Amino acid sequence: MINTIAIVGASGYIGKYLVQELGACKDYRVKVLTRSLNDDRMATSWPANIEIIQGDLFDLASLIDFFERDCIVVNLAYLWDAGEAANLTVTKNLLTACKTAQVKRLLHCSTAAVVGRVPDNEITETTVCCPVTEYGTTKLKIENAIIQASTEYFETAILRPTAVFGPDSNALKKLANDLVQGSALRNYLKACLFGKRRMNLVHIANVVAAIRFLIQQGQPLRGDVFIVSDDGNQKNNFADIEQFLASRLNGAQTLWPRIHLPLSVLSLLLQCLGRNNINPRCNYLQSKLQSLGFTSPVTFEDGLTEYATWYRSTCRVEDKGSAA
Repeated sequence: MINTIAIVGASGYIGKYLVQELGACKDYRVKVLTRSLNDDRMATSWPANIEIIQGDLFDLASLIDFFERDCIVVNLAYLWDAGEAANLTVTKNLLTACKTAQVKRLLHCSTAAVVGRVPDNEITETTVCCPVTEYGTTKLKIENAIIQASTEYFETAILRPTAVFGPDSNALKKLANDLVQGSALRNYLKACLFGKRRMNLVHIANVVAAIRFLIQQGQPLRGDVFIVSDDGNQKNNFADIEQFLASRLNGAQTLWPRIHLPLSVLSLLLQCLGRNNINPRCNYLQSKLQSLGFTSPVTFEDGLTEYATWYRSTCRVEDKGSAA
């Protein structure tokens, strides 16, 4: 049986990889919503079998036409510069359209940033969220709206990926640029400050695999929340990642030994800077998703290797050696 997957927000980073993955599978009929047919096709180079349908999140009628009875909806959309009210408006439209079209399941991709500032070193789906940024609070309100309004009419599940990395991702780009182009002394001081701070990265292939896993999930999903992370790997911390990338990218390195400051110093600094997560020790646990049988297809080390290979092939990397 071929399942129809309707994707909203497919032009983003996760969406590009998800469309490529689902488009390569004969078990799916994939539809993508876009505001501009020509621009999205050129920008993302969708596979030829992807159905690209013009519509708008603010246009309820176009959403109802886009969805189909018993289809599975994947929502990746977020209006970055529109503010809370606009994002909640399009969420309401999305839910109304799902109900009217009688879809089977809505999978909403949120973010681990909804957790915000919590003292726990181990974060699960039951951790009480305390976001302090507009992004985190808006994302949490969207989650709550979906859970409260939809479970009577169709299945819902929410994914909370941590910081997504992979080729051409924003995550790791600044660190890689600093290692290749930045000051060796500044990089050294940053390494001393950040130390073993947890980076909470998750590879893009693992996020896409989690979405596909929930698309295929046979048991009903009733507003379930799932963290998606690579925090189970102990090397998912600043010191190990920095050393790995420096060795692969020929970044300038000092010969001075790393003297890691207490992480409490970094926590205080993050608080002064108004950051959403100020706990450098926190880990987001993926155990709930794994309890259903999910296994991440890409190891953390392989993901870092892929990223370093991509960076070297697309950015100018020269051997800068060591600094005294």
